[in-house]
Amino acid sequence: MRPFEGRLQYFDDLAGEGLADAIRANIKILKLKESPEATLQFGPRTLLLKTYIRSLEELLAQFDNASKSILQKGGVSSFESWKEFLENNFEPYEIYGQKKWGDVFMTSYYVPIIEGSLRKTQRFTQPLYGVPSDMVKVEIGEFARVNKALESLNGEVLEQKSPSPILRGRLIKSSSMSAPYRVVPYFDRKEIDQDNNLQGRKLELVWVDPIEAFFLQIQGSGIVELPGKKQISIGYASQNGHPYVPIGKFLLDRIPKDQMSLQSIERELRKMNPEEMQSLLNQNPSYVFFRKLKSEAIAYLGTEVVDGRTIATDTKYFPKGALAYLEFEKPQFSNSEDTVPDSWQNSSRFVLDQDTGGAIRGPGRLDLFWGKGKEARQVAGVMKNWGRLYY
Repeated sequence: MRPFEGRLQYFDDLAGEGLADAIRANIKILKLKESPEATLQFGPRTLLLKTYIRSLEELLAQFDNASKSILQKGGVSSFESWKEFLENNFEPYEIYGQKKWGDVFMTSYYVPIIEGSLRKTQRFTQPLYGVPSDMVKVEIGEFARVNKALESLNGEVLEQKSPSPILRGRLIKSSSMSAPYRVVPYFDRKEIDQDNNLQGRKLELVWVDPIEAFFLQIQGSGIVELPGKKQISIGYASQNGHPYVPIGKFLLDRIPKDQMSLQSIERELRKMNPEEMQSLLNQNPSYVFFRKLKSEAIAYLGTEVVDGRTIATDTKYFPKGALAYLEFEKPQFSNSEDTVPDSWQNSSRFVLDQDTGGAIRGPGRLDLFWGKGKEARQVAGVMKNWGRLYY
């Protein structure tokens, strides 16, 4: 990152909705992580976490004052006094970018609402699994402390959801006389879903459609509606340690690159027979394990995800818990059934860096949480364009 020399408009297309509550929740979580040594890194600039928390508290107080002023006077405000406070007290930093400073390739994610069953049925054939008890976590940092040859790996982000560099595997018996067991990579998607290596271990949380299950793993959380309208909230618990591979690149002979979207990929999957479909899904070896939630989906930071406000970025490059400003294009649809936007509208809003994801890698990558359900799916499925991000 580096200081931005221009002037930002600080326009919020959500008219401030949900922002104060999101900042308040952010502050609460950051205070739990506060210590005399805790810092946030903004490129070459290091800030004490406690200093940044105080700045957010001041910003929140200004926002609350602006909101009270609107209620007293009536009408809609552009929060001019709040934006003036931002300009006078905060220095925006533009991100590293992929092609040039500030640029970010942007996608979007959401919480799917899908149907399912507590038992396997003809329609619901794919289980969502809990965390297997035989999976082990190899802490690279612990080994790097005693083996200097591993020190170069200590700062690597091998799994986005883990705050420290780790590998995931399983113990198997060894034929070597030097050790009774050895660690090998955990089962990949083929070994789990096609070869049924987790079957019969009572790890099934709920049964759903196999294609819906695949996309739910990519989103990281979801809501499953059971017969009788009961709902189960499912959230990310762990993953198998294999890298995420987007299956869209294996469909370029069927879907033009500029038409690639969640919706177009699903259409092609629905046309395939079960064996062909599973073979394609297996191209992504990464596999997510879930847990039942009693709240909304939880972001990496520990807050609940906030519609239109939470962003996911690479933990190696961006400060978790920081407030940011995003400029982007928003898709416009004629009706709720369309899968291709009629147009794209220039938009901007304040966001909070609270999450991360297996596919969100590098200094010019961002995923915006859009919300839950059908409407969020429509938008999130087509978001794949460039924006600009500032902290």
